[in-house]
Amino acid sequence: MNRKLLYTLATCLLLQIAAYAQPPQREEMLESLRIAYITKQLELSGEEAQKFWPVYNSYQQEQRKTIREHREKKGTELDLEEKLLNLRKRYRTEFTRTISEDKFDRLMKAERNWGEMVRKEMQRRRENGPPPMMNRERRRN
Repeated sequence: MNRKLLYTLATCLLLQIAAYAQPPQREEMLESLRIAYITKQLELSGEEAQKFWPVYNSYQQEQRKTIREHREKKGTELDLEEKLLNLRKRYRTEFTRTISEDKFDRLMKAERNWGEMVRKEMQRRRENGPPPMMNRERRRN
């Protein structure tokens, strides 16, 4: 079986499990899956990971703040995209102190791919409902 397909299937299975956990647990599970996904995509060494994650967490915090402020002010989509791009440019320097330029590019792609995978899974669930196995488990509880 193709390695990428196997990884994608495993990720989808984990997303399914995460989606049926209690809400706070679901968020924690999804966050853990995202961290594992990014770590795998970047092939971070232990030393790189130690330096990378504090920078990434700071970046994520600022990104969320930017989005929250944008929603409160009801700015245009173009304004938001510009602010997020400027944030990425600013953090690029910090990231490239901890990881290579190539890994920074892979990070940007991994974030985009992660978001697409989550959106597709949510769409699939809206259209098809939970997988049959998950229905049985929920009935027992």
